[in-house]
Amino acid sequence: MSPRPPRPPALRYRPARRIDVETLADLGYRAYRVASLEKRREFYTDHPRFGLRDVRVGELDGQVVASLVLYPFTAFVRGQRVPLTGIGSVAVSPEHRRRGVGEALMKAAIRDMRQHGDALSILYPFRDSYYRGLGYGVIEVGHQLAFAPASLPASDEARRVRRLMLPDRPSVEALYEKSAQQGQFAMARKPEWWTQRLWTHGGDWVVYEGKRRGQIEGYLYYEVDAAAGPFKLSVTLSEFVASTPEAHRGLIGYLASLADQVAEIHHITPGDNGWLTLLKSSQNLRPGLEMSVYHDTGNLVNGAMLRLNDVKSALERLPVSAQARGEIALEVDDAVVPQNARSWRVRATEGRLKVSPEAAGVGRSRLPRLKLTSDALASLAGGALSPTRAAEIGLVESSGAAAEVVERWFRARPAFLYPLNAF
Repeated sequence: MSPRPPRPPALRYRPARRIDVETLADLGYRAYRVASLEKRREFYTDHPRFGLRDVRVGELDGQVVASLVLYPFTAFVRGQRVPLTGIGSVAVSPEHRRRGVGEALMKAAIRDMRQHGDALSILYPFRDSYYRGLGYGVIEVGHQLAFAPASLPASDEARRVRRLMLPDRPSVEALYEKSAQQGQFAMARKPEWWTQRLWTHGGDWVVYEGKRRGQIEGYLYYEVDAAAGPFKLSVTLSEFVASTPEAHRGLIGYLASLADQVAEIHHITPGDNGWLTLLKSSQNLRPGLEMSVYHDTGNLVNGAMLRLNDVKSALERLPVSAQARGEIALEVDDAVVPQNARSWRVRATEGRLKVSPEAAGVGRSRLPRLKLTSDALASLAGGALSPTRAAEIGLVESSGAAAEVVERWFRARPAFLYPLNAF
């Protein structure tokens, strides 16, 4: 006889209270070992993106053994604002790990979000497979580049690049907002995030100023590591935004001009980036395995994962392509949220989806049918997964050309949250 699976812990899930702050600080410090106890305390009492009301704890026998934060976010999807709940700072005390505490906490959080109308949640996984089991699917896939600045093209437009000054800040914030609206799942930034976090970073901000004085058309932010010496600097380029081709050429030219001192630049770009064609020659200073005739330029990286906590509300909330048409039956398998695990009639019209439960038994429709798990649905709805390709490899089941109907619905630019938005 196979052994019975372990019984999940009787975890009590509740909102954090003011009296929990010291316990939370100690728990976070012991779980992560990345900051002082004082810094962890400030994390819960003075954070620009959440309040104590957004913190949840898990108790066993009256003792707080785990916690997480439900970040209230707004993301831009197809240029429209969509509310998202970010899950982050998940901490389990070292002595309670490998006992199902983290999974119980996450399942309770998913039920909590659904109950409060938070249809979509997003997170950065410590391990993909763990969160796939909880219904999250990868939506952000980028290129992790490592190259010498000498491999970038020089440009006369670099003469318009200068160090950011205090009066430039509002223009940079507005430029980011404009760029985020054109992206996919890029986060809207609250003023507090700029003032309390981004403008206090210790790195370098530079801007591209157009022909008109004060007209900021692009900017970038980077940090320098001088551990190998002043003429073998390593640069981490965390944000690159350009609203015009001239600004793009100017900022690239600026990075190229650093070649005398900088040995390598590290940068994560969206899946539709143009950096691979800008480099003079294929180059990856942190290469993976070279195969056959292929030249290694960048490593693919998984970023954020998305979950549809409430299938009906989430699909109706996400904008789809204006050209989206058709109707299908969507059969969802969701082991965490039983209310999602059913068949739905989904119809696309005028850039929106209309979702309703499909009648069972005799009234079952003969619509094209797509059958998939909740994590695959998240990747599909996030635009990272082609329905037809997923059907070809057996990741979803499609009949009546359902995958072909859905193919146009979620097609968009690749999701990219921007590294400075990490939570």
